Amino acid sequence: MGYVAVAPDLLHRRAPGGPLPENEEGRSQGLALIDQLTRLELVSDVRDALDAARDRPQADSEAPSIAGGMSLGGHVAMLAAAQLRLRACVAMYAGWLAGTGIAASRPEPTGSLPLAGRLLILVGEADPMVPASDIVALRAWHPEAQVVTYPRVGHRFCSVGRPGFDPQAAADAWARTTQFLR
Repeated sequence: MGYVAVAPDLLHRRAPGGPLPENEEGRSQGLALIDQLTRLELVSDVRDALDAARDRPQADSEAPSIAGGMSLGGHVAMLAAAQLRLRACVAMYAGWLAGTGIAASRPEPTGSLPLAGRLLILVGEADPMVPASDIVALRAWHPEAQVVTYPRVGHRFCSVGRPGFDPQAAADAWARTTQFLR
């Protein structure tokens, strides 16, 4: 899309040996580690990543001001957008936004935090990680947000080659993201 993008390793403090295995054991381990990550740690990692992006010669002359992510990354993007006062946020199938089930969503749900900028939320209607009640809450907390729900689509619909990938939803989501970022 022509933007400088960075993707911090959000589990580096808890799983320093590298990525977890892409199997059920790795997923279970990852979900257990997610509950240990604090808001302070995550926002610090995003701030460091944004600083690294700003130092790239291809970066916009403005300070980095957009956060985006998928799943836990979408949760962290909303947290960073709120705490760092970013001008825009794209959250794809972001879990745990309307509750306080993980450390990063406490003391109040991350989705309820006030945002300074625009918000685009993209989620599958059949995503067990993002129940319909979360979408209702997000729409109430952020009535100005663009919220797109894809019928009969589950989690990870933009993850090419992985379970849950939906080419139609992914194409639409990337088109909407491109338009949103312009």
